[in-house]
Amino acid sequence: MKNLFLVTILTFCHLNIQIKAQESSDPIVKVVNEKDSKLRFGIKGISSIGWLMPENSRRFSRYQLGLGYGWGLNLEMKINKTTSFRTGFSLTNFKAGLNYFDDELPQHEETYYVVKDFEIVEWDNTSTAPDGEIFQLLNRKYNLSYVNIPLILKLKTNEIGYFTYFGEFGGLLSLKTNASVEDRCIPLNDTLAPLSSEAVSTFDNLDLSQGTQPFRAGLSLGAGAEYNFSGSTSLFFQVNWNYFVTNMLTKQDNEKYLRTFDDGVFEKLGAKSIPGRVSISVGILF
Repeated sequence: MKNLFLVTILTFCHLNIQIKAQESSDPIVKVVNEKDSKLRFGIKGISSIGWLMPENSRRFSRYQLGLGYGWGLNLEMKINKTTSFRTGFSLTNFKAGLNYFDDELPQHEETYYVVKDFEIVEWDNTSTAPDGEIFQLLNRKYNLSYVNIPLILKLKTNEIGYFTYFGEFGGLLSLKTNASVEDRCIPLNDTLAPLSSEAVSTFDNLDLSQGTQPFRAGLSLGAGAEYNFSGSTSLFFQVNWNYFVTNMLTKQDNEKYLRTFDDGVFEKLGAKSIPGRVSISVGILF
């Protein structure tokens, strides 16, 4: 990814130099490019704060906020003087936490899963646990990577000094490329009793590709500013709020790993949760 990022930057810089050279040798072309250009390209860096909102707030609660990062390419197509359509793609990761056992909630229950050779084991039998070590899950931090495609309408002011201010709204579609979790849990014996009254284990980087949804879709609202410093080249800064309308976790009927225990039966657990995110982007438009 670092090599791709470097090649992309060098390519954009090379194209920009060629364009500037052409503009400087032809004043007519310069005026047309600055005022009537229909396409703009850009590159940006992204940082974000993410969270999870559980649907069943009487049983699950939000755990920790997560700090994500990424980078992306912008493509803006001019509609009129103050309106553009923005798309492109970005590579980002989303981090957030969920409490699976919060004893302050009225419907809290124990959540169980099995780990063997540092991998989460699929749980099919309803009366016995699969082979491996059984744990009670306390809380979980998610780390998911996505390829994102924005579909955004961008509304700009006229240039004020060297600045142009803008607001934008639209949708964001994402494809998951990787998913892992960091768990805090209690090791149990065969009777589901803790091995020790003070024992708490931590697992890092457990793969959970099968426990999360492959796609997500959401709304995006944003605002920011562009600073023009050379012809059509501008530095930009923006803040976006994303509200995703899709569940990030596997549906209860398809849950392979997490179980509750009631009247001698292990039942599938549904922890439907909707992700949210605020992101800050800084980049350059050519």
